Amino acid sequence: MAERCASERRIGGVGAGPRSNPHGLTPQEEQITARVADGATNSEVARELSLSTKTVEYHLTRVYRKLGVKTRQALREHLG
Repeated sequence: MAERCASERRIGGVGAGPRSNPHGLTPQEEQITARVADGATNSEVARELSLSTKTVEYHLTRVYRKLGVKTRQALREHLG
């Protein structure tokens, strides 16, 4: 139970020190971005991270805006 709580806090960025992510992504956005960049679908990401597909879509939209991209391909190229 304690590990689950710690994981939830990390994902949500609660209690985190200064962010090392140059793009200003939250820990959850980073997780989603990494999986999408590896070719996972929204449904696959949702299943892996125990999220709804809508939540993945929401975070991915925010990632696209923060990185200035509009497609998965552009995301992969940006992270290149």
